[in-house]
Amino acid sequence: MNKAVLLDELQQLTSHERLELAYGLLDSVLHDAAAPAPSDAQRRELGARLAHHRAHPDEPGVTLDEIRRKLAAG
Repeated sequence: MNKAVLLDELQQLTSHERLELAYGLLDSVLHDAAAPAPSDAQRRELGARLAHHRAHPDEPGVTLDEIRRKLAAG
């Protein structure tokens, strides 16, 4: 099966099913020892976000679970 056929079949899934699949794929990449290291730009962004959080620790944040719930709700 080639990518185009796979993508066509994936479009037949419901939004919820595609989200579940996307999360599963992301989780598998996160746990893959061969996953690429973050780029310099990504490292800078992460550093900036961490610095902002440390400078403003009382500022409300959003958890990954909250983001997932919002995406799943549509």
